[in-house]
This record gives sequence, structure tokens and C-alpha cells, in this order.
Amino acid sequence: MLNRSRIVAASGKRLLTVVESTALAQNVTVHVVKVGDRYYLLGGGSAGVTHVADVPADVVEPYIETQRKAFGEQRDAMLRLLQRFRT
Repeated sequence: MLNRSRIVAASGKRLLTVVESTALAQNVTVHVVKVGDRYYLLGGGSAGVTHVADVPADVVEPYIETQRKAFGEQRDAMLRLLQRFRT
């Protein structure tokens, strides 16, 4: 089972990566999946998985970079906060 609203900040060395997933309704999800250097929008439900659309890399990759940057900023803020309690 895939986690809801998950962004993967992978190193890019994997052949298949789930970039993001979200639930639309009970037992209905959509996933942005990277296979090689291509991105796909897939729908999943009780009937199986369906290819919805190809997604251009120039749409997905800026989003991934934004998420990576935000994650790094959150990590840095947490480390600064922890440093305050260590001293």
C-alpha cells in the first residue's frame, strides 16, 4: 500500500519511483510515477491500475526540486532548534 501524499526525494538511481500519491476517495488513488526518465499519472482502485496520462518532465521536476528544498529547510530549522536545547 502506498502512503498518501508522499513525495520521494530519491537519488535518481532507481528505475521506478513513486513521486507522489494521494487518495481521492475510499479505495481510489492517483499516483505520479517515474519510470526511467518518464513520468506517468496512474489511477488505482478496486478494479486495478490505469494509465491516465503521460506527464511532461518539465511539469514534475520543478515540483520535485521545490519539495526537496522545502524538506532541506525544515531539516535545517529542526537541527537549529535541537542545537538550542543541547547548550
